[in-house]
Amino acid sequence: MTTLNESDYNAADWMGFEWSPWLSLNPADGELSRIPMNPGIYRVRHLDRDGLTYIGQTGRSLRGRVRALSGCYKEEMPYTDPHVAAPSLWAVRQEYGPDFQVSVTSPADVEQRQRRLSIEEALIAVYRRESGENTTANFGRIIDGYKRSSQRAGGFTGGTLGDDETELNTAPGIGPLPWIDADEPTSQSWMGLNWTAPEPLANAYGLPTDPGVYRIWNSEEPEPLEYIGQSGNLKSRLYRHRRNRDEELVFSYAIVDEGDAKHKREQIETDLIGAHWLANRKAPRDQF
Repeated sequence: MTTLNESDYNAADWMGFEWSPWLSLNPADGELSRIPMNPGIYRVRHLDRDGLTYIGQTGRSLRGRVRALSGCYKEEMPYTDPHVAAPSLWAVRQEYGPDFQVSVTSPADVEQRQRRLSIEEALIAVYRRESGENTTANFGRIIDGYKRSSQRAGGFTGGTLGDDETELNTAPGIGPLPWIDADEPTSQSWMGLNWTAPEPLANAYGLPTDPGVYRIWNSEEPEPLEYIGQSGNLKSRLYRHRRNRDEELVFSYAIVDEGDAKHKREQIETDLIGAHWLANRKAPRDQF
């Protein structure tokens, strides 16, 4: 298997993909026209901050999607549509200045939605592992001191927080998993979590109502997995899978002690999907 450059997330060959040169995100600099109008994946950084600010994907035009993100240069904080991360970048610009850059890649078969989304998850997971932190604007996050705009239909324009205001989306995330047995997706210690022993999906009753993550697979053909998910109530979610899937499939779950917030569970889920992609070069069969 080809060795990937997993550690340098700024590099032109990060994760084995061919990334474009870094271009200014500021429309006034005139560099966005160099971005192709095809599906792909993109990464954003700020020159006065460490790490990546955002990782995203589109099944349409990379140029169009990135232009939507450049709404962060407007005078007022933009709405979360047409780009959900634009308010977060707007807040970063207020604190650190306008120097965002973007780099894009169009891997083979990137027009296939499942492949594109699984690569995006893998990039975020590897970034979390290598940097020890989250990207600033993924998972609906925004930096301290700011409140997010609503969607345009909601009509609320965000900005700085008042002294008596709070913003749930500034709550701390959760750090990367330890990547123990990362290439063994059915191991009971996969990614350092304490997974339950596999059981037939028909047995998915009487389960704990705790928050956590779960995996489903075919014991006769364990790789790739069938599905990886997260829930604030494992009992309810797995019972739903029992009703809607082949009961001969098997499942296993891990309770997440810090899984009180959805964005924390999603960060763990992303690590799991990313590790699965690295081990199999594909998503679980029914993911996305």
